[in-house]
Amino acid sequence: MGEKTYAGDEGEASFGFGINAALRLGDVSYNMLLEKLRPFEVLYSPESSSTRFSWYASVPSKMGYLDHRRGRKALFLCHEEVAGDLLDVYPGSYCVVLVDDDALPELLNRKNYRHRVIVIRQSKRFYFYDSMLQSLFVNDLIWENEMDRVVYNRGRLDRLISLSEEMLGNFICITDTGFNLIAYSRGIEPPQGGDGYRYLIENNCYSADLIHEIEDRVLAVAKKQNQLFLLEPNESHSYPVLHYPVFIDNAYLFHVAMVCKTGSIEYLQDIFMKFIRRVVSICNDFWKTTVNLEASWHRVLIGLIDGEPMTDEYVDAQLAKTAIPAARQFRLLLFRFSSHKSYQERSRIIEATKELNNGFVYPFMHKDDLLALLFSTSTNDAALSGAGVFGDVGELVFQPFGIAAGASQVFFNIEDIEYAHRQASVAYAMRVPLRNEYESLNGSPDVPCYAFEHVLKYYILTEGFDSDLVDFSFEHSILKRLAEEDRIAGTNIVQMVWVYLNSDRNATETSKLIHVHRNTVLYHIARLEKRFDISFESALLRSRMMLDFHRLLLENKL
Repeated sequence: MGEKTYAGDEGEASFGFGINAALRLGDVSYNMLLEKLRPFEVLYSPESSSTRFSWYASVPSKMGYLDHRRGRKALFLCHEEVAGDLLDVYPGSYCVVLVDDDALPELLNRKNYRHRVIVIRQSKRFYFYDSMLQSLFVNDLIWENEMDRVVYNRGRLDRLISLSEEMLGNFICITDTGFNLIAYSRGIEPPQGGDGYRYLIENNCYSADLIHEIEDRVLAVAKKQNQLFLLEPNESHSYPVLHYPVFIDNAYLFHVAMVCKTGSIEYLQDIFMKFIRRVVSICNDFWKTTVNLEASWHRVLIGLIDGEPMTDEYVDAQLAKTAIPAARQFRLLLFRFSSHKSYQERSRIIEATKELNNGFVYPFMHKDDLLALLFSTSTNDAALSGAGVFGDVGELVFQPFGIAAGASQVFFNIEDIEYAHRQASVAYAMRVPLRNEYESLNGSPDVPCYAFEHVLKYYILTEGFDSDLVDFSFEHSILKRLAEEDRIAGTNIVQMVWVYLNSDRNATETSKLIHVHRNTVLYHIARLEKRFDISFESALLRSRMMLDFHRLLLENKL
């Protein structure tokens, strides 16, 4: 902070933070100043003030020179003999005046002084109060800079909360439009008892009583306007609670609440609004990026992908709002936006994804990626075929916008979306070898959709592959399903396909080796192609099937 030299409490001194070195330090409100002075013996202070201080300077004995523009929003620490001159020269300033006894200084008798002076009985050396006020300004500046850095880097709300816990000092939580928990103060325990915030953490959503109170007492009054609401303690909660519903483009997006257990309400309102300004900035950016895609139940899909703890009841209740419980199969697509793409173009891409799979799709944002969950209520094995998805993405997204997708395999339980997300991410990350293979086979490197089923062979060759993901991928292959059907029905379709592929798809040779009629081989091959919407003409399909065959041989299941 700069070196200080002292000549006693009343003597002349040179200060690194003295009047000739007044600092621009954040934005400290009058209520924040009063909260900082609370532990000391304050003899006098104005009842209220809207003043906010941008500068701080200490003046132990003599008044030096300070730029008038800086002095206008300055807070001075001084003694009585200096205070009058400071208040005269800098009419927009405030003074914290130290006095030796309980007698109030005479300058309070002047009208133009009394509303700009706080008087403290001095019980410690001058430098102690100077250091204390410096810390008030510097800590606020550091906190605001850290929050701004999160906003600038498009950080997450939970990061904004974590670096604000020390300054806010109270439990804070953010929920979505369905009152589902998004982020909360992990370093500060919520109030014990029946206040409902422990319930929020344990169940990832507000209780019915708290939802009813917020809807009736906050949202009913807000009416699509961002406003700060203070709900006083009552039978449902023991402490005052600050509520701030976040509306963007007249749409209710998030809800922020802070339980005011520690600190004066006036002080907490001021620092809470500093925090809220950054929350709204992140929300605005989120809203522009997602183009109003966010729905309350999207938090479940994101939570399943990120492995967040959620109760089965919570997951079921949220997904009940969608067609997902009735779906029989899924595919997940991942589109990665370039940082160079404009907001308008991103909007058009997102609108295009809503047309995929004849509209049976849920697009949502996960971090900076656009994910599209394709689903089908049909048990038809071709409902989400690779060929169909490939053509759909090519026509609706790749050709008009030049954006390709990473695609998962078909999966059957929504709880497996975490595996599907990893598959889609890996498929997109390993697009180069697949594109090279595609170009060598088809003469063009243009691939609208990088399917994980065709990337798996390259993934296994990497050093850091995840054996769990590999196992999951083989378990959801076409041949694995056929092998299980053979086991149950006592047929040998898998063996026939194995021989067919190893005979260069020669039906006559295959029929001789497995002792069936050639037409029987052709019938079963055609039936499989129609059932799964595949073509044994595809070299990519054949290479993946050969990989699956070797896995079955390894498991001794062929």
